[in-house]
Amino acid sequence: MFATKCKADITFLSGIIDEFTVMTAPPQRLLWRRFADGVLTLLFPPRCHACRIGRPHHAGGQLCRSCHDQVMPLSGPCCRHCGQPLPAVPGPGERLCGDCLQNPHPFDSARSLVCYGPPVSTLLHRLKFHGDAAAARVLTGLGSPGPVNGELIIPVPLHRSRLQARGLNQSLVLARRFFPAERDKIVVDLLVRRKKTIPQTGLDGTQRRRNLKGAFAVTRPDTVRGRSVLVVDDVYTTGTTLAECSKTLKAAGAGRVHVWTVARVTQAGRSALPRDVPTKKTVVG
Repeated sequence: MFATKCKADITFLSGIIDEFTVMTAPPQRLLWRRFADGVLTLLFPPRCHACRIGRPHHAGGQLCRSCHDQVMPLSGPCCRHCGQPLPAVPGPGERLCGDCLQNPHPFDSARSLVCYGPPVSTLLHRLKFHGDAAAARVLTGLGSPGPVNGELIIPVPLHRSRLQARGLNQSLVLARRFFPAERDKIVVDLLVRRKKTIPQTGLDGTQRRRNLKGAFAVTRPDTVRGRSVLVVDDVYTTGTTLAECSKTLKAAGAGRVHVWTVARVTQAGRSALPRDVPTKKTVVG
C-alpha cells in the first residue's frame, strides 16, 4: 500500500516536472530528465497509465496492450468541414455531413485525433479534474495533429474561478504538448472567458448555445485581425463551445478559424460523454 502511494506521488511529481520541461526547456530532452525517468523505472516498474494494472506493451510505452487496442484513431473519411466521421462510399473524397449542410459551423474546419472513449476519456478526465499532467504526455503518444493550420494557437480559455478550482487549463496543457515546436504561437490572454457558465453536461443544443452566448471576448482585436487562428480544446462534443469561440474571434476580425481537439465524441462513443464534475483545487506547475 505504501509503495503504491509512493509510486502515485512520484508519478504525479514526474508529470509536473515534465510539464515544466515542456514550458521552459529546449526541444531536446534534458539529461537530468532522462536520469530521473531511469531511477523511477528501476524503483517502480511501469504500469499502464490508464488502467494502472497492465504493463506497457512496448519499451517506452505508457499504455498496456488492452488499453492501447481500445484507442480509435480518426483517420478515415470525414466531413471536410466539421470532421465528423463518415462511412466510406465510392465517389468524391471530400464530403459534407448532414449537419453542416443544414447548419454550417462558424469555424472553417475542425479535426480531432481520436474517438472519445476509454482509455482516452480516462486520461483526459485525470488531466482535467485531477491535475495529472503526466496524462497529457501519454496522450501525445497516440498520434500527431499534423501541420499547424494557423498563425496563432489559442487554447479554449476557462473562467478564472474554474481555473482557480482546477489549478490548470487542460486546453493550454494539451496545446503545449501537441505543438511543442509552435510554442511561440500559443497565446493565452487573447481570448478570455468573461462569463461564468454552468456545466454543459445534460443541456441540449439550444440550452448549450444560450449558456455560452457572450461567454468569450477578444482582448486585443488588432492581434487577430486578418490572421488565421487555430483553437485547441480537449474534446469536441457538440461543437458549441468551439463554435462560440470561432464566432467571437471572427467578430473581432480573424480571417480564418480552424479548431483541433484531442478527442471527438462520435455516435459510437455517446456512452462515454464528458462529465463536468466538481473537484478540489489542484496546484500544478
